[in-house]
Amino acid sequence: MAIFLRIDINLISMLMLGLVFLIAYKRLDLKNILNRVYLATILVVMTLLFVEAFTCVINLRPEPIWIPVSYILHMLLYIIAPILSSAWYFLIRNMMTTNVKITNNHKIFIIIPIVINALMTLTTPLNGLYFYVTQANVYSRGELFFIPVILTYGYLLLGLMHIFLNKKTIVIQEYLLLITFSIIPILGGIVQYFNYGVLMMWSSAAFALIFVYIYLQERLIHLDLLTGTWTRKSFDFYITKKLKQKSVEPFGGIFFDVDHLKSINDQYGHAEGDEAIKEVIERVRGLVTQNEIIARLGGDEFIIISNSNDVERLKNLISDIELSFSVFNENKVKPYPLSCSFGYGVYSEEFKSIDQFLRFIDYRMYQDKKRHE
Repeated sequence: MAIFLRIDINLISMLMLGLVFLIAYKRLDLKNILNRVYLATILVVMTLLFVEAFTCVINLRPEPIWIPVSYILHMLLYIIAPILSSAWYFLIRNMMTTNVKITNNHKIFIIIPIVINALMTLTTPLNGLYFYVTQANVYSRGELFFIPVILTYGYLLLGLMHIFLNKKTIVIQEYLLLITFSIIPILGGIVQYFNYGVLMMWSSAAFALIFVYIYLQERLIHLDLLTGTWTRKSFDFYITKKLKQKSVEPFGGIFFDVDHLKSINDQYGHAEGDEAIKEVIERVRGLVTQNEIIARLGGDEFIIISNSNDVERLKNLISDIELSFSVFNENKVKPYPLSCSFGYGVYSEEFKSIDQFLRFIDYRMYQDKKRHE
């Protein structure tokens, strides 16, 4: 009975995660890599919940066979924990800064400690540095137990820091959810570290994953399914909140739409027209900074909002996008050329409202479109 009371939180967490997995599997778009990673993470955490619970069940078992089993299971926990938290960090970076590629040096910097930790874990049965199992089959922490703990939660803190640094580019509802399910496993780990014998690490991760599912549902509302850009609703919410600040700093805006999209739809079909839109946004996303957002206002019309009030920055960004299209067209990736019409400007007190500003850059885009006809 005492063992059951100790592992009951793991069992409940496994049950809850199992139900969430079944619901998410049916409702989420499995073509989306983020959703697939989420489902895979649920399965890994459920496995670790079972492994952690089983180590408690076999602890103090007198049969000699359970000692090597205990070593293997605990080594599995020590090796996988930092791998999972580092994967979470990479996932956070990819979700929030899709336009910033992670360099190989950065990846190496993150991965090397994981490799060292795995090697030290594998030597633990020989030196007991991380943990050891006595002849009575009792698991105990070793002198260097804190190293994998710092490593595991260090990656989670890096992810949390990345969220804070990029809060301006996130819709407030998503920001709060990201903060919540980043902090929960950190708090659970702290409780388990200072209360030996309490199982909170993976159960808190399980509860965090439930919040992740809510986040993924929020993304369906706030992100355009075709392009991954913000929806009109998200854009309106963001702009309204931005303009309610006590001091509104001037900011830049670029209005653009896809040229000759109707011709592409008529000649190659609407599915290919959607592909053209995705190709355009992929190139634009690769050129904007992490402090600039892209929103789909409707059809093939998009807007870039930049915190920069430098007109030259806006002009240079448009030039870079046009150059990207030129390279794409020269390589003849598609049987049709890609191009866009642009209108840009800097919002300031000269404009009576955001609608007036949008009409201004929309008019400039219309003038540019006449040039492309």
